[in-house]
Amino acid sequence: MAKTYFVTEQQLQVIGRRYNADDVALEATETAARWRRDLSVLALYGYHQAALDAFTADMAEHAKLRAARPEAVAEKKMSVTTRDKQVSLGWAWADRVCSVLGVLARTDQTLATALSSATPTHDAGLEAGIRALAILLNETKGRLAAEVQADKRLAEVNGLCQALQTSPGAVHTSKGQTVADTAQIDIYDGKLYVCMRDLNSAARKAIRNGDLRVGLHEYTFHHLKSSGNPAPVPAPAPANDSGKAS
Repeated sequence: MAKTYFVTEQQLQVIGRRYNADDVALEATETAARWRRDLSVLALYGYHQAALDAFTADMAEHAKLRAARPEAVAEKKMSVTTRDKQVSLGWAWADRVCSVLGVLARTDQTLATALSSATPTHDAGLEAGIRALAILLNETKGRLAAEVQADKRLAEVNGLCQALQTSPGAVHTSKGQTVADTAQIDIYDGKLYVCMRDLNSAARKAIRNGDLRVGLHEYTFHHLKSSGNPAPVPAPAPANDSGKAS
C-alpha cells in the first residue's frame, strides 16, 4: 500500500513545474466530472462533497491565473518539454543502475539497505538519487561484469545532474511579476496534480473492493505524461518500500 506524505507549498511548486498548465486543467475537468458521478462511493474513501468543492475552487483559481498571465503559461509549455526530456533521461539512468545493483543486493543485505535509501522516488529527489546511486555503483563496480558498463554510467552522472539543475522547468526567466505569477501557476498545477493522483488511488481501491463498478482505467491520468518516472511524491522511500509508485 502506498504511503502518504505531507507536501509543502515549495514541493507542490516542484511537482507543478513538470506539467503543462493547460494539460493539468483538462485533466482536472475530466477528473471533477468522474468525481461528481461517483461521489457517493468516493465519499466513503474521504473524497466527499467538501473535498470536491475545495478541488473545484483550486481549479477556478488555476483558470484565473492562466487567463491573467498567458505569456507565463506559454513560456512554461516550452520549458516543460525540455525538462520532460531531461527528467526522462535521468530516470532511465536510475533504472539501469538500480537494476544492476539490485542483482547484487539480493545476496548482500548491506547493499540492499543502501540501495533502498539511495533509490529516488520522485522528480524532486532525482538528482540527489542519481548522485547517491553513483556512489554505490562506484563502490561495487569491481564486483560487476564488464557488460553492465559501470564506468560509462559513472561518466554520465555529472552531465545528467547538470541538465537537471539547469532545466527544472526553467519558466522563471522572465522579469519580476511574470516570475511570481508563473510560480503561482506551478503551485496550483502541483495542488491539482496531487489531489488527482490521490483521488485516482482511492477510486482504484474502491473498484478493487467492489464498491465502485467502473473500469480501473477510468481513474488514471489521461493527459499528463509520466515519461517513465514514478509519481512525484516528495519524500524519501522507506527501507521496505517496494519501488516506484504508479
